[in-house]
Amino acid sequence: MNHESPETTTPDVDHPPAPVTTLVDLSLADAERIMALEHLVWFEIAPGVSAQDSLAELDFSRTRGAELASPTPRLGVRPQAGPPLAGMYASWAMAVTAPGADGGLVRLPMNGLTWVGVHPDLRRRGILRQMMVEHLHSAHDDGEAIAGLQAAEPGIYGRFGYGAASLDVTLTLGRGTQLDAGADLDQAAGEVGTHIVPAGTPEAMEVIQRAHLGAAESTLGAVTRTDAMAATWFRDHPVARGGREPLQAMFATRDRELSGYALFRRTPKWEHGVPAGEVQVRELAASDPASLLALGRRLVDFDLTSSVTVDGRSMDDPLLWWAGGPRSAGLRAGDSLWLRLVDVDKALTARGYAGAVDVVLDVVDPVCPWNERRWRLTAGEDGVGACLPTDADADVHLPVAALGAAYLGSRPLAAQAAAGTVTERRPGAVAELSRAMRGDIEPIAAIGF
Repeated sequence: MNHESPETTTPDVDHPPAPVTTLVDLSLADAERIMALEHLVWFEIAPGVSAQDSLAELDFSRTRGAELASPTPRLGVRPQAGPPLAGMYASWAMAVTAPGADGGLVRLPMNGLTWVGVHPDLRRRGILRQMMVEHLHSAHDDGEAIAGLQAAEPGIYGRFGYGAASLDVTLTLGRGTQLDAGADLDQAAGEVGTHIVPAGTPEAMEVIQRAHLGAAESTLGAVTRTDAMAATWFRDHPVARGGREPLQAMFATRDRELSGYALFRRTPKWEHGVPAGEVQVRELAASDPASLLALGRRLVDFDLTSSVTVDGRSMDDPLLWWAGGPRSAGLRAGDSLWLRLVDVDKALTARGYAGAVDVVLDVVDPVCPWNERRWRLTAGEDGVGACLPTDADADVHLPVAALGAAYLGSRPLAAQAAAGTVTERRPGAVAELSRAMRGDIEPIAAIGF
């Protein structure tokens, strides 16, 4: 489930005074209140799915709700177990793969924010800000240096220091699309075995998680689920899926080792007696190019289908170019992972750099004031970096969101400077920093969370 608040950023000059709210821990005992808010905010009803099933994926040790100090009785609403929620948010202890030292990759802990919502009667009264400030301050207290989310509405989270760090590229391929690779890769892909099983069983979910974590080790930008999340993530409810088939998992094995997976669902369709079924690929990941190629070739070769839509790819994804490029494969792109440096020094020290750098950053961060100061970022030719507080004159002045946007090696700081977001104080400093933070390839889109 991918939940972030749809609360608008547009100011309302006539809005009432901000209500007094208290943030409290939520538990499964609050299921009725949570689902009442959920249905009002998202108006997405999954038939046949109970409240307990919907909430099973939440980590209640990281789930908080906003309660009005003096709730107003609502006409036509029966009493609930507790006052109606004014808002809520939750998070997971996830991880993200970032650029590492010596041209490698590093998997780093990431606080994954989700289920953010504000009651529609109480929008524009500061409740979202209260929740976001508490969330980021709690992450800081817990030592979580990086936070991430996927934004339902992109105009919201820049206000809280998040920057869009990767794109989500969706590819649409026709059945039988030729995926052309080099001879060596063709031969290697021919040695990869694939097989399909229903995704919703406990056994399949355990194998999906192993493949998911294995592929993330070599995939820039990959966001990974915890084992607890994986245990419930792919349950399939027959009534909710309508006329589509159960969610399927396709596994790839190479040299008898698990090397990749795809999660997909087919929808039957006929046009004038001709089969035109659709394949929707929810996740696709592999530990090596040969396994990715083998999975891709199976996905475009199902009987009774005419199109394959693959979510969660990147702009330089091999699958796109094996298919012939953007004009051969339908391509749609949007923002994917938004990153926030909760602790600038820890986050910038944890990742690696493409080359030597020595710059003083003047960071603007009113939401997390411990970041709002000057920092000296240094790295040697080996790409190992360090970020420490300093009183030296600033070389680059920038908001913390600009660092989040550049953190995975995309969204170069030089381009952000050209857009007026980043200000150079020492000639050449932005280019130096921008080159050092760039990745060799574009990050992959994040999984949905």
